[in-house]
Amino acid sequence: MGVFSELIDRKFRNIAERRYEDILKMYNEFFLTEEEMIIPEINSIIMVFDRYSEKPTEKVYDAISAYPEAEICLLYTVDENVAMLIAATLGEEESEKFREAERNYGEAFLEKVNGKLKELGFKTRSKLIFGNKGEEAILREEKYDLFVISRKYGAETSKTSPVSPLVIKIVQHIEKPLMVY
Repeated sequence: MGVFSELIDRKFRNIAERRYEDILKMYNEFFLTEEEMIIPEINSIIMVFDRYSEKPTEKVYDAISAYPEAEICLLYTVDENVAMLIAATLGEEESEKFREAERNYGEAFLEKVNGKLKELGFKTRSKLIFGNKGEEAILREEKYDLFVISRKYGAETSKTSPVSPLVIKIVQHIEKPLMVY
């Protein structure tokens, strides 16, 4: 039995008796195990962005500065499904205009974030790709130790939904440490 379990047992020993054990079993998935409380070693970080993503805040930069030796990959994804939809409805010429505008916006976005990270002394790589935003992020899980993602990745947020549905999907599928800002 771990240290935390012993502390909880001692605190509730004479209060809930059998009920505490039942509660512990029912809510076991919400308690951290001792293995989960160990801080993982972070050697590589991926920061994923798209048209809706916010630029990382100072708090994000402060958090990742705890890993000064980590290599950071900046991945900007343009939704290829939108480009195909534009091609099907408005024609290939409009689709190419969309791709070019998104490429320019993405490169400027990556340049700003890359500049800030280089200023902080990080080794970085930038990549702009066309593809499915959710799949592209999830497919890279094995390569990186930490994911950093904007809560607006994939879609705008609202007062009733402060995190985009795509971010929720990604959080559910990725088992590595993940930072949502």
